[in-house]
Parts: sequence; structure tokens; C-alpha cells
Amino acid sequence: MGKRNRTANPRRTERRAALRHITEESGHEVECARAQVDDAVFELLSPLLAQAIESGKQVDIPGGYWIRAEVKEVATLAAGIGHANTGAGVLVSLAVSPGPSHKLPVLVVSAAGLASRLRAAGPDRGRGKKNPDLVRIASEIDDLERCVAWTWLELWERHHRAMGGILRAILEDEQAYLSSAYRRIS
Repeated sequence: MGKRNRTANPRRTERRAALRHITEESGHEVECARAQVDDAVFELLSPLLAQAIESGKQVDIPGGYWIRAEVKEVATLAAGIGHANTGAGVLVSLAVSPGPSHKLPVLVVSAAGLASRLRAAGPDRGRGKKNPDLVRIASEIDDLERCVAWTWLELWERHHRAMGGILRAILEDEQAYLSSAYRRIS
């Protein structure tokens, strides 16, 4: 699947090509490329994330997952992700911020809920292995965090482009009005 040109501003495109992914408990930090998230995932998650933000309620997303989300100060998304098979609690909490234009956006993740469930589940009795459902969820949720983060950044950028278009239209109308008023006076 080909990638779309997200914006005409090459500096913004370059800045949005990666984000800093920080795990709160360990302090581990990696840079995650936008290319790791397929456009189809963004198109799938975009309306679901928007719905979660707008409603303030838990919204189901594919794979048995759910998300609760809200926008906090300065375009920061705060979200909790859970899974239907693990109960009602949040497995992972995250915050995503576009940050200032000269820095990479930041995703900060706390997986305390998931870690406590993994500890509580312990080895699967009889097989000596960890609970396979939780292990699968743990591996999938790391990818889901990045997908949600990139979806938020895309939604935020779309919103700002739309606002810029509205402001440009207002300024052009104002300029046209002033121009015609000036011609009538002269």
C-alpha cells in the first residue's frame, strides 16, 4: 500500500516521520517510524478514536480491545486500553503529545495494569507456561499503542490543516472586502 503525502510542508513531514516511544516503568525509549503503521490501520482507528474522545466512554476496537480517551492540555491525548478477555481494568495507559514543532512527538506508556495481570496469572497450571492469552495480548498491545499514537497525531494534524484552511478563507474574504472597499473610496 502506498503512503500518501500527508502535508506540503517538508519540515513538518520530516518531523512527523518518527515519534519518541517511552515506557514509563523502565525509562526505555525508542524512536518509532510512521512507516510502521499502515494507512489502513489509521483509517480503521481514526473514527473509533474520535468517537472515544467525543463520548468520553469506552469504545470497542478490533481484536477484542477497547479504548477510553480524552484530550488534555495542549493537544495531549490521554488514553487507557483494555481487552475484553482480561476484565474491565485498563491494561495500558498512554499519553501522546505532538510537542513543539522542533521536536519529535512523544508517546509515554505505562503498562502497570498488564504487568500486574501477568504476575497474577503466573504460569499456566499443568503446562508450566504463562497464560497464552495474556502473552498474546502483551505482544499485540505494544503495536496497538503505536497505532493509537500515530492515529492521534494524524487526527491532530488534520484538524490543524482544516483550521488553517478556514483561517485562510477568512483572510481572503477580508482582503477581498477591503480591496473592493478601497476601490469604491478611490
